[in-house]
Amino acid sequence: MIRSNYHSHTNYCDGTDSPEKYVEKALELGLKAYGFSSHAPTPYPVVKWCMKMDRRWDYINEIKRLKDIYKDRIDLYCSMEIDFIPRKMGCSAPWIKELGLDYTVGSIHFVSFEEEGIPWEIDGTHEVFMRGLRSVFGGDIKKAVTHYFDLTREMIDHDCPDILGHMDKIKMHNTDFRYFDETEPWYRKQIMETLSLAKSKQLIVEVNTRGIYKKKTTETYPSIGILKEMKKMGIPVVVNSDSHHPEEITNCFDVAYSLLKAAGYKETFHFLNGKWIAEEI
Repeated sequence: MIRSNYHSHTNYCDGTDSPEKYVEKALELGLKAYGFSSHAPTPYPVVKWCMKMDRRWDYINEIKRLKDIYKDRIDLYCSMEIDFIPRKMGCSAPWIKELGLDYTVGSIHFVSFEEEGIPWEIDGTHEVFMRGLRSVFGGDIKKAVTHYFDLTREMIDHDCPDILGHMDKIKMHNTDFRYFDETEPWYRKQIMETLSLAKSKQLIVEVNTRGIYKKKTTETYPSIGILKEMKKMGIPVVVNSDSHHPEEITNCFDVAYSLLKAAGYKETFHFLNGKWIAEEI
């Protein structure tokens, strides 16, 4: 079975180490391919975890340098995890296009704005999550979750990436269903509408393991129930760790593959020689 990871971060954003440290670890782990996807710059100075705009070409050139050095040992690819912010940024932004990325990961981190224009991050601390939920949506979790999926669908429909990142990450603070039941009809409606649109765009959906090894969730993003629906619809998947440290590159991949098999999947996608190909699990 091919081992690869296409969602990873470096010290150009909120990762811990230089890109080369991740390559060295990927080789040690026996990966066939590895993709860098540091957080793209955002228009919000208050956000500290994304790449600075003036470092974007340094990042691109460093990955190019590593591609040349390791070309006979591993396939390396340059990407970014790009936030979709209506009328502000997305995968089709001109400055993104000019970078010549190998592929794109599109994600939703910002759902709305708190007072004084501070963007509300849904995957920050629980304190930040609760503050935004109260100040932006009056504590109405259904409205907040619905808006999250509205933005996800807007991204897929109008600014589609190659990979959809952590599709249901809005559940991160919903341990033991403390805010909503993921089997409720209104939530399933949001999921199914999003999956239907993803299918129509032939979008690859990642199975992201970070929530498990960071002990934020007990399942991948997306959950087993969603994976089963995706399999019925024939939606392709790629397994990613969303690593921020070299030791996280393949964390909980065994769990992800077990869930995929339980959902009926027999293959996952890999980016090799510049093309997406399906390989048997």
